Amino acid sequence: MFDKLLHHKLLHEGLEGEGVVTEQKVEGSKGQTGAMGFYIGVEGRLRFPDGTEGRFHSKGLDTSKVGDLMPGVIVPVRYDADHKHVVLDIPKLEAVQQAKKQARADLAERRKHQAIAAADAKLAKERKHPHQG
Repeated sequence: MFDKLLHHKLLHEGLEGEGVVTEQKVEGSKGQTGAMGFYIGVEGRLRFPDGTEGRFHSKGLDTSKVGDLMPGVIVPVRYDADHKHVVLDIPKLEAVQQAKKQARADLAERRKHQAIAAADAKLAKERKHPHQG
């Protein structure tokens, strides 16, 4: 119980930083083939300005919500002032992933409208200048 309270407090009141994922383990798949994503566990570290290092770990992360956190990926973290506790900033990861999904959806929508407009223009041009045969 204490760990959950500390984790919650750090996410809301902790200092912001960036860490690096050092290990990733696939814990399970979403759907029978994993086509919907995976559940992963990650470990990582944060180097503080004073040269000390803090470690974090999280389990049961949904890659469709947080992205594929491979070793070497820089991630947002939260930590306490005495550098004893570090947690992965999952809400921030989820917000970044959601923004990426929205940007991809917006791009796909723009491309769709551009393709429709190009097809309409082509048809209009062909109506003005029908092929003679």
